[in-house]
Amino acid sequence: MRMNLVGSQPVSLRALVDLVAGAVDARLNPQLACAATGVGAEGLETMSRSLCAIEGVTVRDQWRSAGWMVGGSLVLILVALGLKLRIGSNPISEAFVNAAFPASLVLSMECTYLKRYSSVARATISIGGAALIVLIMLAASLVGRML
Repeated sequence: MRMNLVGSQPVSLRALVDLVAGAVDARLNPQLACAATGVGAEGLETMSRSLCAIEGVTVRDQWRSAGWMVGGSLVLILVALGLKLRIGSNPISEAFVNAAFPASLVLSMECTYLKRYSSVARATISIGGAALIVLIMLAASLVGRML
C-alpha cells in the first residue's frame, strides 16, 4: 500500500519539504489562510476579485497600473516608430519595440507589487528596471544585427 502526504502526491523528500514549508508559512502568515478561504476578520464570508490581490492595493491603484501598462507600451511603440521613420530600420527602434511590454509591466508594478515600499524605492525599482529592460533589448538587437 502506497502512502500519500497530500492528495495524489507520492511520498518524497521534495513533497515533505514542501509540506513543512507550507506549514511554517501558514503558521507565520495566518491572514493568508483567511483570505484564501474567504473569511474576514469578523468571521463573515467575503468575496474578492482575486485571491492573489495584494494587501492595501485599491481599485484606483489597479487602474493606475493598467494605465502604466497601456500608456507605457504606447509611448515606447511611438518612440520606436518615430526612430524608424527618422533614421530607418535600426537596433534602437527594434529595442524599443521589443521592450515595450516588459518595460511597461515593470513600470506598472509601482502601483501594485511595490506599493509597500517608499516612493523613492518604487521609482528607483520601476524606472531602473524599465531602463534595464530597454538596455537588454538594445544589446540583443545589436547582437542580432551582428549575426
